[in-house]
Amino acid sequence: MKYVIIGNSAAGIGAVEGIRKVDGHGSISIVSNEGELPYSRPLISYWLSGQAAEDKLNYREKSFYNDHQCQLFAGRTAMQVDAVNKSVTLDDGTSLIYDRLCIATGSSALVPPIAGLDSVDQPHTFMTLKDVQVIKKRLSRQLNVVIIGAGLIGLKCAEGIAGQAAGITVIDQAPRILPSILDEQGALIVQRHLESKGITFKLARRIIRCEKNSLLLDNQDIIKFDMIVLAAGVRPNTGLLEGIAEIDRGIIVDDHG
Repeated sequence: MKYVIIGNSAAGIGAVEGIRKVDGHGSISIVSNEGELPYSRPLISYWLSGQAAEDKLNYREKSFYNDHQCQLFAGRTAMQVDAVNKSVTLDDGTSLIYDRLCIATGSSALVPPIAGLDSVDQPHTFMTLKDVQVIKKRLSRQLNVVIIGAGLIGLKCAEGIAGQAAGITVIDQAPRILPSILDEQGALIVQRHLESKGITFKLARRIIRCEKNSLLLDNQDIIKFDMIVLAAGVRPNTGLLEGIAEIDRGIIVDDHG
C-alpha cells in the first residue's frame, strides 16, 4: 500500500501515526510546503515574545520520519492531484503515486477586502513560523502596529508583540474580543488584561479604507501605523481539490472521512 499525505502539521503527523498502527510496511510520503520540522502554531507568539526558544516549538524530532519509515518532501508544494491515475505532482515535477491520499493542508490567513490595502508596502499575516520571523525582524520600539482582527489569532499576535512596539491597536467589527469564544463578561476581563499591557482596542468599528500608512474607520477616526498584521480569520486550503471533490468551506467527505 502506498500512502501520500499532503501536510506536515498536527493532522498529517497524526495520519502517519495512525497508519503505522495498522500498517507497518506500506510506503508513506509526506509533502510539506514548509521547510521546518512540525511545530506548534499556537506557540509562535511565545517565540515572538521571547518566552520560547525556536527548537521548543517542534513537537516531533527529525528522527520521527525514519522511525516511522516515511519520506518527507520538505519545502515542496503539491500542485496537482490526478484522482483517476492516483498521483500527486509536486512543484519540482516529482510525481507521487498513491493508493490512499490524505489531505491535511490546514488553512491560510484570510485577507479581508479592505479598500486600498494594496497601497501598504508590507502587510503581514500571523499563521506560520515564517510569518512571525519576518515580523520579528521588523519590530522595534519606534513602530506603531495595527492588527486587524480581535479573534484568537489577532490576540495571540498582540500578546507576542506587546512590549516590543511603540503602540499596538487591534481593530474588529465585532463589539467584543474573542466573540466566538467568550461571552461579554469574559471578553471584558481578557480585554482589560491586554489593555494593561499597552494594547488599544477599536471594537465595533469598520474600516472604510487604507491609505499606505493609515486607516480610516467608520467613525472617521484615522489610525496611523508602521506595520499592519491581517488576522481576520482563516480559509481552508482546498484549492488543490477544486473540480475533483465537493467543497463547501471545506472538503465534503463520506461516512469514512
